[in-house]
Amino acid sequence: MSMQSDMERKLAESEQRYKSLIKHNPAGILTCDLDGRIQSLNPAMERILGYTEAELMHQFIDHLFQLEDGQDEPQDKLIARSDNYILIFTQSNGERIELGVKNVPIIVNEQMDGVYLIAKDITQFNRDRESLRIAQQDLHDTVRRQQGMTLKFREICGEYVHTLCDGELLYRLGYQPTHILGKSLHDIWPPDLADSIQSYYDRAWNGEENVMYEATYRGITYLTSLRPIFEHERVVEVIGSCVDITERKRMETELRETKELLESVINNTSDGISVLDLNGNVISVNAAHEHMFGWSQEELRDRPLPIYPPELENERKDIYEKLSKGMKISGLESVRLRKDGEQIHVSVTKTPIMNEQGEIFGFAGITRDITERKQTEELLRKSDKLSVAGQLAAGLAHEIRNPLTSLRGFLQLLQHDLKEKQHYFDIMLSELDRINFIVSEFLVIAKPEAITYKKGDLAAILNSVIALLDTQAMLVSIQLLLEIESDIPEIICSEMHLKQLFINLIKNAMEAIPKDGQIKIIVSVDGPDYIRVRTQDNGCGIPEERLKQLGEPFYTTKEKGTGLGLMMCFKIVEAHKGKMTVQSQVGYGTTIDVLLPMNTHELEG
Repeated sequence: MSMQSDMERKLAESEQRYKSLIKHNPAGILTCDLDGRIQSLNPAMERILGYTEAELMHQFIDHLFQLEDGQDEPQDKLIARSDNYILIFTQSNGERIELGVKNVPIIVNEQMDGVYLIAKDITQFNRDRESLRIAQQDLHDTVRRQQGMTLKFREICGEYVHTLCDGELLYRLGYQPTHILGKSLHDIWPPDLADSIQSYYDRAWNGEENVMYEATYRGITYLTSLRPIFEHERVVEVIGSCVDITERKRMETELRETKELLESVINNTSDGISVLDLNGNVISVNAAHEHMFGWSQEELRDRPLPIYPPELENERKDIYEKLSKGMKISGLESVRLRKDGEQIHVSVTKTPIMNEQGEIFGFAGITRDITERKQTEELLRKSDKLSVAGQLAAGLAHEIRNPLTSLRGFLQLLQHDLKEKQHYFDIMLSELDRINFIVSEFLVIAKPEAITYKKGDLAAILNSVIALLDTQAMLVSIQLLLEIESDIPEIICSEMHLKQLFINLIKNAMEAIPKDGQIKIIVSVDGPDYIRVRTQDNGCGIPEERLKQLGEPFYTTKEKGTGLGLMMCFKIVEAHKGKMTVQSQVGYGTTIDVLLPMNTHELEG
């Protein structure tokens, strides 16, 4: 009896151990009979499937589960499977889960009585594995599609063997990854190229960071950067990245050649070239500048150019003020100082140097020595005066001969009867006055004089001229009208010569009006650069064929004129960098336009 109780107790304990194994097993366990009906679920399987044992009891497993490929499989074949396989189950919330399943047969009295389906939820594992696969593929595609090239290598048996190499650059070099993987440098590249790369691989494998080198193969130049990978303070691998720099090298070559060409032009030009910083200190000058002024580049570096005479300090300040505002100085004629103290005539062009943002960071200057040209111009000027003097001499010989003949004849008559021929004295005096006038005009033309220019008020000059001539005009019933536009700016001029100019023009107009006439002087701004002074009379006018000869020495339309006065007018306007035009119509009058520039600072002195 006690033996039977002991056996029952042991059997009960064994049953409890079995149930405990099933109940507390972390794997999901489902029991089904040979017909595929579910007989039990352990708690782990309930959690996995989301259903209780009671809800799934006696249901056929082939109605609840599908194979991984979505195909249905007869339950007898499903129960008979001995391999590891995957089943798909749809939970109550509609979510599909994947189960890794292993069938374990239930044997009773040496007969198969059912099957344990031992399952594990592998849904998240498979998702992670797929994400990893996608990430690996994405990384591979990224490496493959990059414009450059990525490589890895390790040292194996004394050789650097490549374990990775891919990228667009690899294909442009004529290779594919299979040509590189598992290969050493000398297996891949020509001997000379492999030998040159070997030293850089050595440095990287020895632990040097950021080893860089350039290589050229099949017309492509690329830059490689190598970086060692450490594990436990030991280099286990070297990773390299390569970029195609062919275009950059081409541009560098072109830039270098352009720079060399520019330097050659600068150093071989006859014009002096200087580059200054924002403070006006010298950065560089070319050889022509050194030769022109006598200072070497080293003597001038980091100091202002010492080439301005003291009296031109204001000009220097004005130049740099304009340059700082982004303005260009073009063709300024002035004088500069050499190292030996000699002054030379120069033509100067200066421009601000700007960066891509339009910011000024320096100034460039081109200086041309025009001393020889100025000397030539002076010789020509003197030659012109000699030519004029020659014309004057010829004219004077003709003009003086006639009155002298008259004087001689009248004097012969006076020898017979002085008292009765008194009116001849009047003729003689008139002719002598004419000789004196001609000689005076000649002296004005022939005598060179330096003209002083300064700021002048054109309105004040004209008012002074009108005041001088108004009484004379009233005596012959001529009205002088002066119209001046408001805000006429001051100009750089010689007031004395402008007065002479306008006196001559107005007197000419008065002489062209028989009586009861009118002369208008109209002053206005003409465009951005000039002031127009128009002298308009209603006199007799000048025939068109004579207009072209106005201003020539001794050409005149007046009975007792010499032509020198109008020539002087043209000379005065020319000296002021201006223009003078004459328009006339017989019977209606004459209009003379004098255009005087508003900005002629180079005249000021």
